[in-house]
Amino acid sequence: MFSCSLSSSASFYGQPLATTTTTRLRKRRSAYNKDMKGVVFAKKREEKDKNYPNLYTPQDGELAERKAARTLKRLFTYVSIRVVQAHLEGQGNDGGFAPQVTGYDGKVQCPDYNDLRNAMEGIDLGDGDSWVREFGKVNPAVTLRILEARKAYCEEFDYEMLESFVDDDIVKANTELMTEIMNRSFEKEEEEEEEEEGAR
Repeated sequence: MFSCSLSSSASFYGQPLATTTTTRLRKRRSAYNKDMKGVVFAKKREEKDKNYPNLYTPQDGELAERKAARTLKRLFTYVSIRVVQAHLEGQGNDGGFAPQVTGYDGKVQCPDYNDLRNAMEGIDLGDGDSWVREFGKVNPAVTLRILEARKAYCEEFDYEMLESFVDDDIVKANTELMTEIMNRSFEKEEEEEEEEEGAR
């Protein structure tokens, strides 16, 4: 499950989507960005350009960044669906009105929630747009809320933080994998030397 927040410009049942938690996250994110922007990112970019000045990247007719953008759009669609689902369940409304989705007998009392749950279970997410297009035929009103949430989340998503996480993960993973490969190579060489000595 993905956790996320929405901008205060969006609304649901007349209530702002932004919560106190969202405000705190924004402040932390803003402080983080101030620390990470400028010198740090410029230095990282300079190091990349210095280490790989002429790295050939096969495009296969499409930029890797374009493929990543499609993956992010799919992710943002999934997040926005879960956000709207949570709000239909009454979460994150800061005390505002939200329907009781189920009654005492367990039956769904909110048609919008029922439509959304059925679509989540019955429609493949695909590229994101295909899911939205199909669900739009079932419940246009909730579909518009999902699109609004997707746009808001896209605007709030911290792409610089993403770059930092990717850089850190790649460096860490490469270090671990290189260590494993080198250790395995040394062990193999030692075994071969022992076999040669035994043959003598």
